[in-house]
Amino acid sequence: MSTSRYASFGKRFVAIFSDGILLQLLFFIAFGQALSQIDNPKAILYYVFTTLFAWAYFASMESSLIQGTFGKRLLGIIVTDIDGNKISFARATARYFSKSFFVLIWIVAGLIAVMAASTENQNSPYLVLAGLLFIIGLLILFIGYLMAAFTPQKQALHDIIARCLVVNGSGQSVTIPWKPLIGLAIAAILAGRVIAQIPGGDKAITPPPDLDSTITPSSSPTPTNITSSDCASKTNNIFGLELTEANTDINGNWKLEFAGGVIQHVGYLSMKDSSGIMVVQLPNDQGGTETIRQNMKLCSSAKGLVLLGENPIDVDTNQTSPTYAPDNFIIARGVNGEIFRNYSRHSNNNVVESPVERKFLGYSSIGIEMAELNSEVRVQAVENNSNAQKAGLQPGDIILSIDGKQVNRVSEVQELIKSSLLDSTLNFEIDRNGQNNSLSVTAGCCVPPEQP
Repeated sequence: MSTSRYASFGKRFVAIFSDGILLQLLFFIAFGQALSQIDNPKAILYYVFTTLFAWAYFASMESSLIQGTFGKRLLGIIVTDIDGNKISFARATARYFSKSFFVLIWIVAGLIAVMAASTENQNSPYLVLAGLLFIIGLLILFIGYLMAAFTPQKQALHDIIARCLVVNGSGQSVTIPWKPLIGLAIAAILAGRVIAQIPGGDKAITPPPDLDSTITPSSSPTPTNITSSDCASKTNNIFGLELTEANTDINGNWKLEFAGGVIQHVGYLSMKDSSGIMVVQLPNDQGGTETIRQNMKLCSSAKGLVLLGENPIDVDTNQTSPTYAPDNFIIARGVNGEIFRNYSRHSNNNVVESPVERKFLGYSSIGIEMAELNSEVRVQAVENNSNAQKAGLQPGDIILSIDGKQVNRVSEVQELIKSSLLDSTLNFEIDRNGQNNSLSVTAGCCVPPEQP
């Protein structure tokens, strides 16, 4: 095929913009939602698939007989080698991945920034180096594409690397490759359905595994005197920092994943204002699971929030654990966002440090629906197998007070339940058919944060 002059920068911009819209539409059809709405860990699979799919789309179509993607054919432009011939799939692949050269520089910058953040030195020269590399990657991204507007043969950086040209097609009508597009759409939909069947990535809020069966008010110690240890008395803690009372809070229930040496820990943290409890599950020496419960105290320091563990209790024995060291956390702001790390001092006096993965589970719940009428809060429905049902709450019950606090509005009941610690006991006074009754209800997990 003969070719005429090189494709203009404007045509190339419109072509890549059109291809981007098409790919996003295909991904939305395939997955049924935008990529930003997909939760980890399944999101990783989606992003891997979209990267491979985009590569197959650009490389296969630019190396095919039509020599261009949907956007390019819509604008009447094609991709050729330096001699004006159709490019191979391998050359098209090199052209595609050359567009992402800047990502490699950003990855290096990110690794350097993480290394610098782990030193907790705010003036580390590595942070400056990471920032410079990020700027260099950004310049390569913009300049690499802008080169198509200024180079003699209208080549972008990835065209030069792959030794390709983008030209106006001559002797070929402006056609839209419908058949390949339909094939790609079918492939995307099938792949999306397959990935959707893989477990993980579900945004539904579920109770922590085994929490209800292993930790109940009758089998585990009640967290007494949670607020008795103030932050000012803890200046000689594991961090060697001067601590003050926290000026913020991290209320609600959280899932924390971290490692104690080589052993993976899963913690369920429940906080109210600056105090709370945390239940940690980890493998034991017998091949089972060990469950530890400890009080938690939130403080402030010059480096950020400090979360201190106290008095770790083995739930199975209801005694202080002889081997488990209290968990301590620092939550600080770093150059790349929040730094959340766990520290624990073992019996040999070594401090084990680990990054923490955090997920907000929501607020405490007991599983009821309520209605408000004439300053009375009436139970409308009770969820099956909920803590409210186990405690004996029934539809039609009028809630008079919780823990001695009189309630007249649904919002008051919601706030008392949501602000309670996970697995704590709420004492309800109710009116049932004109008779007052007392019920003890255990706070469970969880109401999603977007719900009232």
